[in-house]
Amino acid sequence: MERLTFNVGRGREGQPVVAGRTSMSRRSAGGAKADATAAAVAVPVREKYDWDYLWLLAFTAVLFFRPQDQVPGLEALHLAELTAIFGLAAMAVRRLGAGLAVAKVNAELVGVMALGGVILMSIPFSIWPGGSLKVFSDIYVKIILIFALMMSTITSPKRIRQMTWIMIIASSYIAGRAVFDYVRGVNLVEGDRVRGAVGGMFENPNDLALNLVTFLAPTLFILIQDRKPSRRAFAGLCAVVMLAAIVCTKSRSGFLGLICMGTVVGYYTIRIRPGIVLAAVLAGAMALPVMPQSFWNRMDSIVNGEEDQTGSREARLRLLNQGLQVFADNPITGVGAGQFKNYNDPTVTQEKWRVTHDVWLQVASELGIFGLIAFTFLVIRAYTANLMALRLMRGRRRAPPAVTLPEKERVILDQNAKGMLAAMVGWTICSFFASVAFNWTFYYVFALAVAGREIVQARRAAAKAAEPAPAPTQRLVRVHA
Repeated sequence: MERLTFNVGRGREGQPVVAGRTSMSRRSAGGAKADATAAAVAVPVREKYDWDYLWLLAFTAVLFFRPQDQVPGLEALHLAELTAIFGLAAMAVRRLGAGLAVAKVNAELVGVMALGGVILMSIPFSIWPGGSLKVFSDIYVKIILIFALMMSTITSPKRIRQMTWIMIIASSYIAGRAVFDYVRGVNLVEGDRVRGAVGGMFENPNDLALNLVTFLAPTLFILIQDRKPSRRAFAGLCAVVMLAAIVCTKSRSGFLGLICMGTVVGYYTIRIRPGIVLAAVLAGAMALPVMPQSFWNRMDSIVNGEEDQTGSREARLRLLNQGLQVFADNPITGVGAGQFKNYNDPTVTQEKWRVTHDVWLQVASELGIFGLIAFTFLVIRAYTANLMALRLMRGRRRAPPAVTLPEKERVILDQNAKGMLAAMVGWTICSFFASVAFNWTFYYVFALAVAGREIVQARRAAAKAAEPAPAPTQRLVRVHA
């Protein structure tokens, strides 16, 4: 019942319901099928905003805007924890009152919980059990709970769009502050690399670039595909600010992620609007002379080690070998979540008090083979969720789409699937140079990808449920004289 009421009509989940088989069976087969399709794609009624979803929006705003870093006194209020608790409590009340389970469980939520289980089980074998327990209790348990809240509340295309816009606006705000700081020559590291003006996942220049590359992807698809000129104009402004901030970070991983993410955007765009791709290429060529020479010198060090003046390239190579050795020495349990930087073996450690700067080495060295398997499962599911949503909406070659949607909803879900797919490509490339396994960025992109697929699948199930039962065939009985 939950799948049928997940996002169609005004059922127990607060959505519109389609006509059932009883009323349809009285009509002709052809008319019934047409009416069922029309019912499945009918314009939804005004959406009701549940308290759990509103608290999720508040948590997301606090997480990305981080007002506690700017306003004295807010840190003591623990706004993120309060909004999360209120949201989870409201979700439990709403769903239990509707006769549903406390949370909507799918394979992706089970995978997120499984990774948490690996973290928990590895604590007794950690080189610092207290530190690993802190990673689980302060970070990952919140990821599990918020991911479950997102799975149970992001149940319509409109909610997907709203959540995406919060992340885009927050990223643009942080990017704008970074550009402003770079122009003023403040908040710089390594001489001329800007870092985030707020803490958390935006503070480090490479992490800032990773987040901006990730959330730039859905911004570009809104710019390219949205039907409303005002939204396209605002998305274009956000994209320009994000691109400028990525340049100011001078992040080599961000530059590589930007190229790969842009390739995915170009692939989907050139098939429908090739002129935009040509215009983007020309605009990029015209912007090349404006780039600071220090940016190109640092990008040149990707392939030319002699251009690296900071020594970070050689340090990362040493960390790569160190991470592989730590994993080889602790293949089952790892050294504990968050404990690679505290691992100190004279025969292995070359770079002390450093993280792996590679998400796969981070998971492998800290959680062992089981953690690596669980995390790989999550990344794969993030990709397949987007691809499945696109396939269901478009249909296979020479076959109609598996589900028919109203044009407005189809555009939103198509933008979401493409945007989150491109975001995953950008995130994946950047993650090869960053320890971000327990950062929020991936799990938000993952949740939006899965939510889009779940909505499309729910609409498909509702359309099938609305179809009439096949008419019984008449059997001819031969009577022998």
